[in-house]
Amino acid sequence: MKKFTNFPLFFYAALFFLPLLAYSQCAAPQKYKNLAVNNIRAMFKTDGAHFFIESAEFEVPRGSGKTSLFATTLWLGGKDAQNNLHFAGMLYGVKGNDYYAGPVSNSGAAANTYYDKFWSLSKAEIDKHIASYAEPTYIIPQSISTWPAHGRAEYGESSKLAPYVNISGKSTYTPSQGDYPLIRGDEAIFWINNDLCGAHGESGGVPLGVEIMSMAYAYNNPDYEMQNTIFLSYEIRNKSTETYKDLYVGLFVDFDIGYPNDDYIGCDTALNLIYGYNGNEVDGAGEFYAYGATPPAQGVMFLNQKMNAFVSLADNNGITGLPQIPNDFYNYFQAKWKNGTPLTYAGSGYNPSSTDYTNFMFNGNPVTQSGWTELTPTGSGSSPNAPGERSGIMSTGPFTLFAGDCMSVDIALPFAMDMNGSSVGSVALLKQNAQKIQQFYNNQNYEKKCSDNTGIVEKRHTASLQIYPNPSNGRFLMSCDEIIKSIEIYDMLGKKVFSDTPNELKARINTDLPDGLYFYRAVLQNNSMGTGKILVQNIIKVYP
Repeated sequence: MKKFTNFPLFFYAALFFLPLLAYSQCAAPQKYKNLAVNNIRAMFKTDGAHFFIESAEFEVPRGSGKTSLFATTLWLGGKDAQNNLHFAGMLYGVKGNDYYAGPVSNSGAAANTYYDKFWSLSKAEIDKHIASYAEPTYIIPQSISTWPAHGRAEYGESSKLAPYVNISGKSTYTPSQGDYPLIRGDEAIFWINNDLCGAHGESGGVPLGVEIMSMAYAYNNPDYEMQNTIFLSYEIRNKSTETYKDLYVGLFVDFDIGYPNDDYIGCDTALNLIYGYNGNEVDGAGEFYAYGATPPAQGVMFLNQKMNAFVSLADNNGITGLPQIPNDFYNYFQAKWKNGTPLTYAGSGYNPSSTDYTNFMFNGNPVTQSGWTELTPTGSGSSPNAPGERSGIMSTGPFTLFAGDCMSVDIALPFAMDMNGSSVGSVALLKQNAQKIQQFYNNQNYEKKCSDNTGIVEKRHTASLQIYPNPSNGRFLMSCDEIIKSIEIYDMLGKKVFSDTPNELKARINTDLPDGLYFYRAVLQNNSMGTGKILVQNIIKVYP
């Protein structure tokens, strides 16, 4: 079990935000939900401190009992017109909460209780709703019927909350007339937070008055990098009357690569990526949760923002350790230690006598053992650092967030494992995957209109692509109203087991595959893509 550090409580917020504390009695959010569509089972929590309860809950491969992340949480901090710092951010929730459930609302604790939930949806459910909403026997799933598209006007909540597609033409979300939630990926979970419903027990920071629309999603895509990646999208809305200058957005990340006490950490500035990897070639000493002779690498990367700084934190409360007061958190955004000393290149990154300043810790390449890495902390040929627990903060900014404005931050959490058993080989594979993930993200037609709840549009195939019979004995017929350029079939491990380039409206697929579940991917003439599952059962003798 993870060892938590006990912190003293601070009452910094009370000095500047007494009106808030007069009504804010919101309880800590309590709900959690697993996203488990591909090779990862990731547990999200409505309090914003994700991937752990008592133990780590970011499991890769899914069902293995092995985990690669212990915690990932969102940090926000900026200054008002009087230069007062406002901050919200979680570590492990030991001291309390900075985030509460629901949008900014004048109903306080009642809204916190009402919104302490996740909305969980799949692309398949939405496709069925699109096809069936007008049928008299169709029952709308609760996740679609209760989708929080609009806030409650009587409580002063935002009129636009969760994104949806307006088919009905009405001014409000009407799923009975075809409106449907707009999600990313093949499965997604959605939730809403604010930092205004209670005192900031974790950081002690003055609230910003923001609400955050969050969506975690994943793709059941056969490509290795997609099977091993979870995505996160945050929309941060400034509901206060303050304009925040020098605003930073950060992620606190605690890597536990299986056995937690033998890890290293690093970053790649070109990929806006931080990563954890094993400090030894064998992870752990036979523990059931250790990866053993195939130690992986786990990453966290910004997709639509540029990384401004990365600092690795010592596992203590010292000058280079875990933050305790708001200014500690804010300093880390700017590549400064808790006492304001700038991060310096090489060694531990803390050298008050040096002027060799940098914003990025361990930004060398452990694969080639060049630059500043944990394998070469003071240069080529130097002794490696002792492996251990590793956590850090990556940030983007600074921004100006005007009153009433919003910004979006999209994140990917890729995982990679070198099956030849090399720790740095897993880092090399992770970086290759990160490039592919960024390219995939760039090719999606995501709208950039923040706060428009009909504004997320995903490039997805809408033509009548069909494959049948399904299940089959390995012989299928694929048809479409557009030319099928290519077909690929993959097994559950992501290995390609069939490919063809029919360039026809109909294509026969003849295979001798063993019984099991497979994924298909078809590329059409307009370069859109159709994906899905097929089941091979050789007892079936039907030929299409």
